Parts: sequence; C-alpha cells; structure tokens
Amino acid sequence: MKDLAIEREVSEPAELWRLWRSLHRLFPTWSLLPDSFVTPGAWGYLGVDFVSGLRRNPSTLKAFALLDSAADELFDGLTALAALNGRRQDQLLRVVILIYLTAPLSLLALVAELSGDSLLSFVKAHQAATIWLALTITLAPLGYLISTWRSKQLISVLDLIRVERQQRPCAALELREG
Repeated sequence: MKDLAIEREVSEPAELWRLWRSLHRLFPTWSLLPDSFVTPGAWGYLGVDFVSGLRRNPSTLKAFALLDSAADELFDGLTALAALNGRRQDQLLRVVILIYLTAPLSLLALVAELSGDSLLSFVKAHQAATIWLALTITLAPLGYLISTWRSKQLISVLDLIRVERQQRPCAALELREG
C-alpha cells in the first residue's frame, strides 16, 4: 500500500506536466489572428453571450476531450498552473509595454523636440532601418499581447470545463478577477 502511495506521488507531477504541455499546445500564439476570423468564439463577441462561441471552438472541444478522464485533483493542479501562467504573462506584458513602447516613444519625443530637423534628416537617410526599428518596436509587444490573450483563453476554457464538471474553484486565487 505504501509503495502505491509513493508511486502516485511520483507519477502525478509527471502527468500534470504532460497534460499542461498537451493543453497549451491546443492554443498556439501564432494562430490567434487567423482564428479571430473563423472560430465560433471570435464570432461570439457579437451580442451578449460570449461563452457559447468559446465552447464551440475546435481548441475548446479538444481541451474537453483531453481532460475528460483527468481526475479532479489533476484538473485542479492544471487550473492552478494555468492561473500562474496567466499571472506571469500579465507581468511580462507590463514590462514589455513599459520597455518597448514607453521608453522608445519618450526618447523619440525628446529627440524630436530638441532637434526635429536632424531627426527628420536621419529618418530620410536611413528609411529602411527606421521602418524595421518601428516594426520591431510595434510587433514585439503585439506578440506578447497575443500570448497573454491566449493564456487568458486557456484559463477561460478551463473555467468552462470546471463549470460542466460542477467543480468549485479550488483556491481563492482562482476566484479573483484577472
């Protein structure tokens, strides 16, 4: 009996991490933009009911199938991982917005104010480099924003599964607004 308890303690974290990898692969960052035009969840942002479309998304259906036989304790661990991931995504997004947007725009405004003609001359002389820099400063935060959106979508899908399983949130942390 003792060996079974030890084996369960060792296998549960491995199973939790296996499920986490399988689950988050259902919500790739790269596919958010194309999915925004074709999934029921995207079209569900019209009207009052924002949940039914999400429930019909292909990724949601796959998540339901993946977690159908997962034990409640394993599901709770997965939900806690998703919540932790979402909080870490929020933290990083704030830093990225601060670093990539606030600092460069403030510096640009300062340089434009101090020597606007020189800045315009530099931009005209180095137009390709300026465009690449502007794209990088814009697309990097956009990538993090999309990643954060996906992490929140994953949490929402786990909430749907929890509701259908008739499980209560396992921690006060999960009850707070995110």
